[in-house]
Amino acid sequence: MSKFDRETKRNQFFTARDGELDALIDKKTGKIKKRLVEQINCPLCGNLKYKLVFVKNGFDFVRCDKCALVYVNPRMKEKEITKFYDSKADSNTRALDFLSSPLQQKIDKELYIELFNKIKKRVPSGKVLDIGCSFGNFLKVAKDRGYEELGLELNNMAAEYGRKKLGVNIEAKLLEDCNFPDNSFDIVSMFGVIEHLFEPVKIVKEIKRILRPGGLFIGRCPNVYGFVYMVLHELGRTFTGRVHLTYFSEKTLKYLFKKTGFKRVELETFITGRDSLLNYFQFLDPFGDEEYKYLPDKFRKFILDKKNFKKLENKLYELGLGMKFKFIAEK
Repeated sequence: MSKFDRETKRNQFFTARDGELDALIDKKTGKIKKRLVEQINCPLCGNLKYKLVFVKNGFDFVRCDKCALVYVNPRMKEKEITKFYDSKADSNTRALDFLSSPLQQKIDKELYIELFNKIKKRVPSGKVLDIGCSFGNFLKVAKDRGYEELGLELNNMAAEYGRKKLGVNIEAKLLEDCNFPDNSFDIVSMFGVIEHLFEPVKIVKEIKRILRPGGLFIGRCPNVYGFVYMVLHELGRTFTGRVHLTYFSEKTLKYLFKKTGFKRVELETFITGRDSLLNYFQFLDPFGDEEYKYLPDKFRKFILDKKNFKKLENKLYELGLGMKFKFIAEK
């Protein structure tokens, strides 16, 4: 268990999540109980054919033979997931705990401020819609900068916290139930949400419809070919079949935006997963505190030199190998 996990209480979330996932498994088959799942076509291109990548927690993670999207198949039925999001499951409570921790809020706020600084010349004011907004931290940053804010969040505990503690506007609705007029928003955001979508093409098309011309769709999501995931494979924590349903690469994320009609797309990756990589290289827990003692001497000296590591980090980002994407798509 890492210091970061302890400070943010993420370790408690992962323990609760893993226990809940175990309860979904049919002990005879080792797979998720049949009544809970459904077989699907590729959610990006609709293709029927795929190949198995790996199995984790009873879920099959597959790769489309046509567009190469990695996705969960069979996946949980939508009604089961929607019910889970607003349930009092222990993992939901634990997730709210770590998302509201001072350290996690500091990290998130820095990202949001960085994004606003990047886009303020293109969209200096207007209406912001944050989908899957959790507590509404992004909305608070937007409101403090003079934007008119609205969030959508299915978890009522999180939505209530945002309304009462942060003073932001949040509604407990799905986007497809809102029926917003065309050209309603200047910015639409999804932070750690696009990988949860049952119908990513349909939802991203709806986002384009409700954006004004020149409006921006911004957010972040996991990078399935981040260097850390190419090393850890199924050990990567992002691979949770219950709620993370699709795993985008640079190729498949660009294809999603092209298919839904966005004309200009900017992608960059961030976060190396350094601690997980270094520990795994030494046959240690990839999610424990960062260790160096078993690394070969020359490599250890190289990696602990801040200038050397910065060069390595920049090269990973240049090659698109960070563990998460930041994206900006313009209508």
